Amino acid sequence: MKILVCARGYNSGSENKFGSFELDQAKALRAAGCDVRIASLDLRSPKSRRPHGAKLFAAQGMHCVTVNSFSSMLPGGLAEKYAAKAAAKALHWICNDGWKPDIIHAHFTEIASAFADSAKQSGAKFVVTEHSSLMNTPTPDAKNLALAKNAYLKADKVIAVSNALAQNIKKSIGVTPEVIGNVVDTDVFTDISKGSRDGRFKLVSCGNLVDVKNFELLFTAFSKTHSENSQLTVFGDGVKLAELKALCKELGIADKVIFKGHQPREVIAKEYAQSDAFALASKSETFGVSFVEAMCAGLPVVATKCGGPEDFINEQNGLLADNGDADALAKVLDRMMLTAISYDRKKIRSYAVENFSPQGIAGKLIALYKAI
Repeated sequence: MKILVCARGYNSGSENKFGSFELDQAKALRAAGCDVRIASLDLRSPKSRRPHGAKLFAAQGMHCVTVNSFSSMLPGGLAEKYAAKAAAKALHWICNDGWKPDIIHAHFTEIASAFADSAKQSGAKFVVTEHSSLMNTPTPDAKNLALAKNAYLKADKVIAVSNALAQNIKKSIGVTPEVIGNVVDTDVFTDISKGSRDGRFKLVSCGNLVDVKNFELLFTAFSKTHSENSQLTVFGDGVKLAELKALCKELGIADKVIFKGHQPREVIAKEYAQSDAFALASKSETFGVSFVEAMCAGLPVVATKCGGPEDFINEQNGLLADNGDADALAKVLDRMMLTAISYDRKKIRSYAVENFSPQGIAGKLIALYKAI
């Protein structure tokens, strides 16, 4: 089966980088025996300092094309028009050797909308996977609603990465998506945690330091816990770093919170292997890859009821707290500090691998492709 994965494209100098969700899925499908190529669009403004136009290259053993367009800076319908032109160019270049996809699988609202017309004209089946938090509401804004309608109503199948997102899509568009979670690189997080060995309770978190991840809530709740011998390690970087460090100082926990910045998965995996539990207090998650990565290392997890995590966090692998409530989250963290040792960490990893490994997700996708 020939699959074209349509991705967000990000160009840094001469190195082409795809969105991580799309690339992980493409690699999983290729490993499952599919003939996979990638077409990516970078629609950002010229401030990103990249050349305009198309570039063909190979990555991860796959034929790839990236088309750099500046359509996001254009007003109104012009942005959508030029994004569609960029998508048509990408499809032309990726097929210029006579290769013809059976399935065109686009990810995220803006990219899916850009490819919608070209995909239908190609004769391939058109599949859309939605990940965007902008669609994780019953009332998306007018721009995203228009893009979503253009993509979903032309698709042969729409996939949502969580039940909460699927329900919101059905409410706003009237389309009922299939629910298939994101691919998680389960092979990186193979060292199952045995917990902290220095007497402290070591909590770990991972996420971009941006508003939606709500580290303010996590830090506030952590400051309210009753354990004096605990530590919180945070992986991630972002615009709120200085503000969050100042908050930790204000809360009196600056000596207990360690900021590690953005790190490769291999570095994060080593930290997980010597931690006791994982926590993230997002305002909204369409899925929650960070939670599943932690579970692959056998860590019990703490999350807020924010959409995605409710699909896979249960009493065997973690705890859920009411969203936005620092006192409630503090009580859940206290409970985790008391009970983390009782979780079966091998079973936590097995659950994550069974449900979200590249092999498992690729199997679900191939079955869906064959059914349409």
